[in-house]
Amino acid sequence: MNTKTTITFKTDKKLRDAAKRTADKLGIPLTTVMNAQLAQFVSEGRFEVSLTPRREKVREWERISDEFEQHPERFHVSSIEDFIADLRA
Repeated sequence: MNTKTTITFKTDKKLRDAAKRTADKLGIPLTTVMNAQLAQFVSEGRFEVSLTPRREKVREWERISDEFEQHPERFHVSSIEDFIADLRA
């Protein structure tokens, strides 16, 4: 009895082609990559997305971090509501 099935989903052609090239470079079929991701999703009940931050965002974070280290008093909040308000500002 055949226990295999096919899943069809839409994705951008460029993304599919890039994923196929990457899998080929690693010497594994794209189907293996997708099956591994599905198995991990099922076993962990979650999925992760890993992104590489843009350089300008890294520089901005470093600037804020430096400012915090030099002037921590500027970042004191008395409540979560104040913290959220500061984030929105």
